[in-house]
Amino acid sequence: MKKQLFFVVFLAVIILQISLLAQYAPRQDVVWARTVPAGTITLDGNLDEAAWSQAETIPLVYGVPGPLPTSGWREEFQPESITDPTNATVKYLVSSDNKLWLGFDIPDSSIGGNQDWARWDGILMSVKDKLNLDPTTRQAAAAEYFYTWWYVNVPSYVVPGVPPRFIGKFGNFNDTTRTPEQIAAWDARTTVYGTSCDAGRDQKWVVEMKIDLAAVGYDATQTGGDVIAMNYSIWDCDYLFEGDPTKINTTRTWFQSPWGNANLFNVIRVYARPDVGLTSTLPVVQPDAIIPNGSNYPEPTIDGNPNEAVWQGSYSFELGWDIETFRTNYPGVGKFMSGHFQPELGGNPRPPVLDPSTSIIRMFFRDDYLYVAADINDARVQGFEEYDKIDGLRVIIGDRAVLTGENSMLFRMLRANFNLTGVPAAYEYLTTMIDSGWAQFAMALKGATTVNNNTDIDEGYTLEMKINLTKLGYPAGLGDQLFFAGVMLADGDSFEDPLANYGTRAWWFREADNGPAAIWGVLDPNTLVGVEDENYVIIPNSIQLYGNYPNPFNPSTKIKYSIPAAGDVNISIYNLLGENVDNILIQNSSSGVFEYDFNGSGLTSGVYFYKISLTNSSGLQQLSSSVGKMMLLK
Repeated sequence: MKKQLFFVVFLAVIILQISLLAQYAPRQDVVWARTVPAGTITLDGNLDEAAWSQAETIPLVYGVPGPLPTSGWREEFQPESITDPTNATVKYLVSSDNKLWLGFDIPDSSIGGNQDWARWDGILMSVKDKLNLDPTTRQAAAAEYFYTWWYVNVPSYVVPGVPPRFIGKFGNFNDTTRTPEQIAAWDARTTVYGTSCDAGRDQKWVVEMKIDLAAVGYDATQTGGDVIAMNYSIWDCDYLFEGDPTKINTTRTWFQSPWGNANLFNVIRVYARPDVGLTSTLPVVQPDAIIPNGSNYPEPTIDGNPNEAVWQGSYSFELGWDIETFRTNYPGVGKFMSGHFQPELGGNPRPPVLDPSTSIIRMFFRDDYLYVAADINDARVQGFEEYDKIDGLRVIIGDRAVLTGENSMLFRMLRANFNLTGVPAAYEYLTTMIDSGWAQFAMALKGATTVNNNTDIDEGYTLEMKINLTKLGYPAGLGDQLFFAGVMLADGDSFEDPLANYGTRAWWFREADNGPAAIWGVLDPNTLVGVEDENYVIIPNSIQLYGNYPNPFNPSTKIKYSIPAAGDVNISIYNLLGENVDNILIQNSSSGVFEYDFNGSGLTSGVYFYKISLTNSSGLQQLSSSVGKMMLLK
């Protein structure tokens, strides 16, 4: 009877969770590359294999809002002459030999290019190279893949019918030669329906492209697959060869970011996994961050001291100068797109960072407001106006109603730091929000900390912000609840020797308004803030669950429970299908309240359930708990 009751409860929880997951808007920054056997695709510039018809497809249309949050378009030359704007489709596959395949179908009535800037058709891409971390930021470097009719340095190649050339990491800028190694790492073939580089009317160009993922640090063949961070833009120059300069025009249209040699705007997350084939149901990719609803707790006072209970159960992460220490727990591409930077001050070489700061950042929302707190450890707290020396925090949030000149989402920078006199001050767009009554902030010193006193050792400071999201383009009620953001921590230290002075910046996904990435977050009204409460009551003949914290988690969370008697405790973990994926046996436990540190590093991202059972010391009594829910976000 107990087993039947557990199954009914368990099934009800699963149904409820599925309905809640369905409320999340599909991620537009994610695309799946379905897996096909090696040899399925012939690289010939024709998307005629059956697999291409089953591949996931992304449209790229000039003048039409692209996938959120940072896709866009822009004219490069003579916008008044645009008559044939881009209306392309891009397809994705991955083969079992760890190759990413891209298919571009690009209608165009005028195909080709010459040696001048922005007088060419082309595909400008970046794949983030995990094998080569940028030495100054510790991010994956931007590896450029540029397939184009831009014949700079080789104008003699511009003749009717000439194909595109390869420029970038696996191509050459000064000539059209490539080594066998470059060809193995990246290759493409193009079919032009018409004739390139002539005055005749064309129909379209079709590109079949192959990228060796191992050459940039990815392995889509491993059991859990991989997530490839990339971006691309399609450049379109028309009427270059018709002899009428007034008709020439150029545009670019992109998915998440337009540039190939820089980590700017954002990245596409291309998911690939060996078990996700042509006919598979595509797994749902969960948000990078689920920001909980704090309406079940009193509103905190914005005084710079985040000591209210609501903060303890909010969404949190660690951030600091030694970025590798923290970002292993960041979700998705945050593991290699988050970074840190030490600028040169006054042209001096970068000195050693003697006092690296660390912090815990917390977030929740309540009604139409976002709340952000930071607990920052810093042994030398100082105030500056010079940006490269400041001590403070910047929160970067996508404005849901404003576009940049690139026709992509504008990100607002909200910065608070100590000014030259040691007083907390607002900067950037936070100044506007404070002056307009749309936001509040406060900072408080920890312990005996002083500002601008180099003769003592400080502990650091804390910070709180309250931000009215309706002043950042959200409707009342927050609309689709989507949230695009990042956080940057700044730490400047100065010494008696000015050559020892330095400033540092570390960021979670986003450093500033222009990138390098952005979380896909959800302000979930159904996920309430949960905090640890020490006032637990042990109910006779009952096992009590007190939840798990943090939740969501990556990869560890504390499961808290109480048992009424001594005995053997079993913690059972189930996936969304009700399959038992883990069992933890704790023998000879005493009665009382306990925490178990559960590590989900061997599991894939998703929703899991847990249930605790007890066999008492005599072996005559068995008790079971209710079902708890937790979410693993990698």
